[in-house]
Amino acid sequence: AQPTMFHVLTLLRTPSRSARLLTAVSRSLTIAVGRTPQRAGLVASIFFCGSSLAACKPAALSVEVNSRADVLFDANQYTALADLLREELPRRPNNAGLLWRLARALKKLADDAPKVSREALVREALGFAERALEADAQCGPAHKWYAILLSESGSFGGTSEKIKNSFIVREHFELATRYSPSDATARHLLGLWCFEVAKLSWIEQKAAAALFAAPPTSTFDEAISHFVAAEEMEPNFYPQNQLLLAQAYLRSGRKAEAKAWLARCLSSTPRSPEDVETLREAAKVKI
Repeated sequence: AQPTMFHVLTLLRTPSRSARLLTAVSRSLTIAVGRTPQRAGLVASIFFCGSSLAACKPAALSVEVNSRADVLFDANQYTALADLLREELPRRPNNAGLLWRLARALKKLADDAPKVSREALVREALGFAERALEADAQCGPAHKWYAILLSESGSFGGTSEKIKNSFIVREHFELATRYSPSDATARHLLGLWCFEVAKLSWIEQKAAAALFAAPPTSTFDEAISHFVAAEEMEPNFYPQNQLLLAQAYLRSGRKAEAKAWLARCLSSTPRSPEDVETLREAAKVKI
C-alpha cells in the first residue's frame, strides 16, 4: 500500500532513515552523465563535439590545433590534449571552442584520477566550462559539458546542493539540445535526467519535497521522447540509449515497445567496455 503522509513524516523525522532517503534522491539526481558514448576513429564526432565549432560564435581554433585536439581526444591522450589546449589558451582566452574542449579533457582526466585529486580536476573543468558559456551563451557543447560537470561536482557536495543543482543541470541540457539540435548525446543526457527523476519512488519524492517546495519532476514518457529523438538523430549510436528506452517503456506498461528496444540493444555491436557492460545488463532484463 502507498505510504500515508503520517508514515512519510515519521520517516523524515528519523535522522538515519531521512539521511538514507535523501542520499538515494541525490544519488539519482547526480546521474551518470559522465558516461558519454565514445566511438574510436571518429574525429569531430557529434557524440563529443555537439554539432561543430560552428555552433560557437567566437573564432574557431586554428585548423591545425583543432585537428590535433580531436585526434588526441579520439586516441584517449587526454594529458597531451590538456597540455595542447592550455598552451593555446593565452592566445585565445575567450574562445568557447577551446574552453569547452579543455573542460572535456580535464573531465576525462578526472575519471581516471586518484580520489584525492579528482575533485580538483572536476572543479577546474567546471570553471573552464563556465568560461566557455561566458564567451558564447549559444554554444551547445559548452552547455552540455557544463551540465555534465555540474552534475559530477554534486558528488563532492551535500544532498541539498545536489538537488538544487539538478534544476540547473536540466536547464543546460535543454540549452545544449537547442543550440546543438543534431547532438544525439545531449538529447540522450536530457532523457537520462528525466528517467532518473521519473523513477524516484513516492517516498523519495516526499523526501526531496522536505527540502524543496517544488522538487524536480519528470515522467517516463518525457524520457522516452528524448531517447527516441536521440535514436532518430543517430540510429544505434549507443546501446545504453536503447536499454534505457526498453526500461522506460517497461515502466510505462508498454511491453511490446520495451521488448522491441531490448532486442535492438542486444543485437547491437559493442564499441567500448561500457557497451559490453550494457549488453550484459540488458541480457538480464526480463520482459
